[in-house]
Amino acid sequence: MTNEKDVKPLVVRIILIVGGILGAHRLYLKQVPEAFVFFSTFGVFLIGWLYDSFMFKYEVEAYNQLINLNKENKDKEKWKNGRLQTAQSKFVEFSLTRFLYSVLYGLYIGIGTWLACTLTFGWTDINSIPFVSVVALGITAGVYIIGHCGGQSRELSFIWISSFSSMFLMVRVFQSAVFRSIFIASIVSTLVGNRTAKNKRSRHTWRHFLFWSSLFMMLVCVILLGCSRKIGEKQITATRPGSFRETTSVGSLMRDRIFDSKKVYSFFEGNPIIEYSISDSSQTERSTASKKSNSFWQHVWSGELFDELTGAAHLTKIDWVELTMTFIVDVLRAEARVINKSSTVEPFKWALWRNYLIHRFSLDPLVSDDHIRSECKKWQQEQNQKRESSEKDFSMIAAKRGCATFQS
Repeated sequence: MTNEKDVKPLVVRIILIVGGILGAHRLYLKQVPEAFVFFSTFGVFLIGWLYDSFMFKYEVEAYNQLINLNKENKDKEKWKNGRLQTAQSKFVEFSLTRFLYSVLYGLYIGIGTWLACTLTFGWTDINSIPFVSVVALGITAGVYIIGHCGGQSRELSFIWISSFSSMFLMVRVFQSAVFRSIFIASIVSTLVGNRTAKNKRSRHTWRHFLFWSSLFMMLVCVILLGCSRKIGEKQITATRPGSFRETTSVGSLMRDRIFDSKKVYSFFEGNPIIEYSISDSSQTERSTASKKSNSFWQHVWSGELFDELTGAAHLTKIDWVELTMTFIVDVLRAEARVINKSSTVEPFKWALWRNYLIHRFSLDPLVSDDHIRSECKKWQQEQNQKRESSEKDFSMIAAKRGCATFQS
């Protein structure tokens, strides 16, 4: 067995700069669960990477103190009732911060698993046992990994049973939405997992990190594959003056943009009217989503109040596939308009402002340009009537800038 040596802060600093976003510095300090959390969240969305940039020296000091403590206690192990005292682990107290981290990370991995099931494999029946099992497995993985951070441990079997049972009850019995079910399952599995929390040094190695990272990259690839398939299959029609119509798929436009951009620019030549094909299933989903409960208690029991408080109502109303598709098409349209200017910033700028106006005015992602212009005119008329009011906010300034950019 090799003796562990103290690590130098300079080495950790270099690793933090080079691969800290992917958790390389945590892996160097043998904090395998923390390293995977950094890897799967891109440095906890860069905030954790910035935090470690200032606080990494304390992590190095704690790691060196732990090594020295293990060296001192190596020859002081005593037996009690047939067990080593150093092998006994103690239960830990409740921590609200760790509880929130566990719930959010379980929700993060659970939503990723749900997206992989629906986008790529087409599992639309959320009441099926395989769907509940796979999503519960993703929640279990997130709660389990956070539970092993900071020198603690959790029982995997308890987390899995609680996440599966809570998902099953929320989906099959209470008929809740997927987002709400995953959120409740993350809370329940975290609470049950905390009942088995112990202070125990993690025995995970770089092999565990490699295995977890491979599974996560497979999950990301499956989601991207499903999104690209959903977006590429969408049909788009360009209508020019004289009733000349031309229909193609978004996937064909993206392929032609890479290999033969002239075909894409000729498709959008003359600023045609763009129309998207909408399936019958999406129309029925929108009609059912627009229905709301009448009474307050029905509003609570159906979960609509919970969705509004947590922001899930806004997430469920947005079709992210259609929003991404329209953004790609808008960028291609804007490139065709500024092809002579050879500008790479203006197309993205115009597409971003158009998507912002869709969000600002609560419009459908497949809305036409004329409808957006009418909404801008209506909004400008309302603002002109309120001209005597000197109050201004960022949303009003952004809407004014977006309308000006879109109508230019």
